[in-house]
Amino acid sequence: MRLAQRKSRLSFITNSTARYRGKDREIVIEVYPDYAAVRLLGTRTRYEASWRAIHDLAAEIYARREKERRSAERKAHARNK
Repeated sequence: MRLAQRKSRLSFITNSTARYRGKDREIVIEVYPDYAAVRLLGTRTRYEASWRAIHDLAAEIYARREKERRSAERKAHARNK
């Protein structure tokens, strides 16, 4: 089923937490057809991000981790010579 066709609201309470006003609160992801919203459990403030922005951020994180992994492999290979 496509997200745009979904009738019920879709949200996830993650295992990740963030500290807000002296309490650790779970991070909630609310899914909408055109964007996603992130908020802390028990708060109303939502941070919206387009799906394109989420994809671009994930791709950037992936590229950075791959670069770090390759660099670590080169360093380990150079030490073993």
